Amino acid sequence: MLKRSVLPEDIAEAVYFFASEKSGKSTGNILNVDAGNAAAFTR
Repeated sequence: MLKRSVLPEDIAEAVYFFASEKSGKSTGNILNVDAGNAAAFTR
């Protein structure tokens, strides 16, 4: 959909966000890093 590639660095950035204090007040969230690829959508 977005015609972009998801690189390992993109996944690492998302993981880092959840591991950092920036998400310290956030619970039960899902951060999709899928570039709009329908096969990667959360089911």
